[in-house]
Amino acid sequence: MINQLNLHVPPQINENLEKKNITEPTPIQQAVIPKALNGESVMFRSQTGSGKTLAYVLPLLAAIEADQQTIQAVIVAPSQELAVQIESVIKEVTDQTTLSSMAFIGGANVNRQVEKLKKSKPHIAVGTPGRLMELIRLKKIKLANIRMFVLDEVDRLVEEQESWKDVEELGKRLGYNVQGLFASATIPKGLEDKLKVFSPNVEKLEENTSTLPEQIEHLAVMIEERDRIDTVRKIVHAEEIKKGIVFVNHLDRLNETVEKLRYRKVEAVALSSEQTKTDREQAIARFKSGAASILVATDVAARGIDIEKVSHIIQLDASRSFESYLHRAGRTGRVKEDGKVISLLNGQERYLKEKYEKYLNIHVNEVFLKNGTLISE
Repeated sequence: MINQLNLHVPPQINENLEKKNITEPTPIQQAVIPKALNGESVMFRSQTGSGKTLAYVLPLLAAIEADQQTIQAVIVAPSQELAVQIESVIKEVTDQTTLSSMAFIGGANVNRQVEKLKKSKPHIAVGTPGRLMELIRLKKIKLANIRMFVLDEVDRLVEEQESWKDVEELGKRLGYNVQGLFASATIPKGLEDKLKVFSPNVEKLEENTSTLPEQIEHLAVMIEERDRIDTVRKIVHAEEIKKGIVFVNHLDRLNETVEKLRYRKVEAVALSSEQTKTDREQAIARFKSGAASILVATDVAARGIDIEKVSHIIQLDASRSFESYLHRAGRTGRVKEDGKVISLLNGQERYLKEKYEKYLNIHVNEVFLKNGTLISE
């Protein structure tokens, strides 16, 4: 892979990629990496599971001078889980090299992070906007040697007003001369103008494919309002789901869903933005290990979660926006594996089916439960 892309990085990185069966660049990597290596700032949209993390990580690694033990790149993510996940990818790719990275996330003890920075400075700082800016204001992270600035899931960062204030402040402090790489699943209206505040010369690249992978099947089940949670239980059994994520729109629905599923012998765990960092980590660990087959989550809690082998996404509460549907659906069908997204809709929500189809260029097949099986109309 490295040879094809003309990346000047330690040879061990190529070996690490081969261990992960990454030998050919994906289309978005082929599009982004040469421009990034050329010093251009790029905003790029690609479907989930398309390899966008390596599209910015590899040119970033190529730009780092390993013998200078200073922070030379910053990666900003909208959630703690995504920041940790990005840093774990970097660690896997840079194993057995002198390139280093650290994650700085809200919810973790800031004093411990300060102590880590006193002992050694990583080449790459990955973190959430609030915590990164906190450490910058404390002068524990210095910006003088930073060459590259990455925003992952930039569409999500823009949605959160407080997060975007921190992102904008960081961008302005870095100045126009720092190269920016901005990854997104969607490009909302006005995003380019927001980026121009701190990165005026950005080229936009969009992967020439549909927004969602073709191998994802989209289904809708019409329901009575009172039957939502029990319908989820029936779908879990009908589809023999070993690893599925159930999305709800409100926190009060989340705990009710988990309790009722557990009562009916479905091993479920909750993922909430109100949980402590430890509780969130334990929930994800149980889900990853298979101890729980169902993860019940809100959009905020599930941002950026990349868990292998998720076969089903169930919208217990259908999202009102196609952008939210896109992010939910993107948790399955990764790396060319099959996946299903099943939306529960009452009579008043039927219009959402047409909305998803129109804006995402997908077909949502209407199905119903009969004798413990999902059957097409």
